[in-house]
Amino acid sequence: MSLTGAVFTTPDGAEIAYRIRPGRDTFVLLHALGCDANLWTGVVAALPPDVGLLVPELRGHGGSTLGWRPPSVELWADDVVRLIRQKAIERPAIVGISMGGYVALSIAATQPGLARGFAFVSTTAAPDDEAGKQRRAAAIATIRRDGWRAYAESSLPTLLNGSRTHAAERRDHVIRMFARAGDTGLPPALMALAGRPDRRPALMTIGVPTVVVVGSLDEITPPDRARAIATAVPGARLHVLDDTAHLSVLESPSKVAAMFGTL
Repeated sequence: MSLTGAVFTTPDGAEIAYRIRPGRDTFVLLHALGCDANLWTGVVAALPPDVGLLVPELRGHGGSTLGWRPPSVELWADDVVRLIRQKAIERPAIVGISMGGYVALSIAATQPGLARGFAFVSTTAAPDDEAGKQRRAAAIATIRRDGWRAYAESSLPTLLNGSRTHAAERRDHVIRMFARAGDTGLPPALMALAGRPDRRPALMTIGVPTVVVVGSLDEITPPDRARAIATAVPGARLHVLDDTAHLSVLESPSKVAAMFGTL
């Protein structure tokens, strides 16, 4: 069964686009910065066809608008929780890559009974340090001065392994997604990421099955960041994907999907 697209409106007027498929053992899939629901196309194809899926597009990304509240990871998490409850989805497994991982960590910290399991993919529980915040500021300045495409193209070498087969197609895929976020969606998202809290203290409280996935070539959230999450979460399993950069769900979708079987 294919996914159906829809939109719901938050109390502060944001229109949140999402894709949904009814089924057993629902997975909620949360995308990375600049991306949208299309990031998960390969993973969706690799998952069993009878599992349920909920794939939101976070504020300012894809088909979703911003609303009037100041951007934050907590606000994105609130939107996702609201959508899960609106759809009466019980005990989903929540999967987040990079920025989506920060949202999943926020849900784990604030909604401990909501999910049956978590997958933290190419992400970190640590906040931005001062150098990281300055890099966010520089990215915002680039977008202001030169537009979203300049920022997106400068990011590609760390998002993807350019030496892999079909790298050019993946590059075009990423650019198409970034175009939908554009000059309007990317700057507030970057500000939200710079201001996100430290989720490391909450890791030891996660009491559901958890997998942690990272690419061996990930320069944005290197394997040591994933290892720190896996070490702190009781019983978590760490998977390191060879020859894979930051957008692991785009480069190795079948391998990533296979790791969700324990959730």
